[in-house]
Amino acid sequence: MSEQATDADYLRYQYKDAEKLRIRQEAHRLYSEETEPLATWLLPLLAPAAGQLLLDVGCGPGMYHAELARMGVQVIGLDASYGMLVKARQRTAGFRTQTLAVQADAEHLPVPAACCDRLMANHMLYHVPDQLAALREMHRALKPGGRAIITTNMADAYAALYELHADAARELGYDPLYTINDAFNSNHLERVQSVFPDATLHVRHDAFLFPDTDAVLRFYASMMIDALADRPADNHHRQELLPAMRERVDAIIRRDGVLRVPKGVACFVVGKSKIED
Repeated sequence: MSEQATDADYLRYQYKDAEKLRIRQEAHRLYSEETEPLATWLLPLLAPAAGQLLLDVGCGPGMYHAELARMGVQVIGLDASYGMLVKARQRTAGFRTQTLAVQADAEHLPVPAACCDRLMANHMLYHVPDQLAALREMHRALKPGGRAIITTNMADAYAALYELHADAARELGYDPLYTINDAFNSNHLERVQSVFPDATLHVRHDAFLFPDTDAVLRFYASMMIDALADRPADNHHRQELLPAMRERVDAIIRRDGVLRVPKGVACFVVGKSKIED
């Protein structure tokens, strides 16, 4: 498996600001088969309450922070990307509830032990080189009796789009990689349970329904296009892959009227017992 998912240089390129992630989030908003917002499903699993302190590890642009602040939850967002933290701070500007956004490494959280009532780590563990170290840090930070949610993709998420990418890449002489889902997905319950023994898996089934090729290519170009071994440093692969993908996606949409790409979400709900050995 490639280490692109945890490669520091690639992650700086991918997350130096929120733009590429914004493109993907926009696609989820516009083209999801499931119409209920993800937060409506996710936050009840966490069960946050007014007055609690919540630690958001790998918070990105803080997409849940405003809603949590409205609930009276105090939020500390942690992320390795300064550009992401700038966006997270903008989301909660003007809220009376205290929110902080701090640059930090998930393997070394800059917080005291047993400091938070709730913790979330959404779609980020696949970018962490030592996932067990990060899980242990989450366990350390969580108060006894606290609760956390750790979300990721279903093991087969985005496979329909990846198969098109892999076919196009091989035709052009590239070696395709599928880095993100291989690193951490719904099949890794035992890994989470090695730190949080009572972890349970909750699944939300969903899919993209892309109505046109341009919508697919915007999403594809925001990340998956780079899933190549020995990705060219000058990024010329992008000019080669986009036309090849357009041809393939056009054919599917002409035939089916839509490109359906399953993208289920897996949520590990974990707790920390009040008495642990």
